[in-house]
Amino acid sequence: YGDLASSTARRASALRAAYGLQAGDRVAIVARNSRHYVECLYAIWHAGLCAVPVNAKLHGEEIRYILENSGAKLAFVSEDMAATVGGHAPSCLKAMIVIGGPDYSRLTEADPMNVADAAPHEPAWLFYTSGTTGRPKGATLTHRNLAAMSYAYALEVDPILPGDPILHAAPMSHGSGLYIMAHVMRGGINVI
Repeated sequence: YGDLASSTARRASALRAAYGLQAGDRVAIVARNSRHYVECLYAIWHAGLCAVPVNAKLHGEEIRYILENSGAKLAFVSEDMAATVGGHAPSCLKAMIVIGGPDYSRLTEADPMNVADAAPHEPAWLFYTSGTTGRPKGATLTHRNLAAMSYAYALEVDPILPGDPILHAAPMSHGSGLYIMAHVMRGGINVI
């Protein structure tokens, strides 16, 4: 967790300074499950930005729609998704960072920043539906929503002790990803 905190503060700083992102800007994550998913989410939030997790199983046109509809200015993408996202990138997307690539590695070279202020009612996660009834719809989850869900999960669903694991077999861009925060909050282990 010490390494996560340090690298998160550096990545957040680079997102704000090197990429010119401002508080509330949308940052997509189009990636399959990996440990980097947690790093990306927390860097986004540390910088005061809003995460837009996108299921990597979607078609390129569906990904384009979500990126455009959300107004994502930057996207973290896994290497296997880079061509799909690059080939379907809308004009709002100003940068794409391949997770594990040179640009991703350089993010940790920035000086760390303090956690950006974000009000409880501000958007933290734009959660897109699968689109089974038409176009995917983005539901806004605020910082307060995520905190309440995390506390409720740890208190009512599955009490978490430090070191307790959770297995992310389902996409971290969807329901499984919502369990990340409760496990980080309680010092649990996210197993991918």
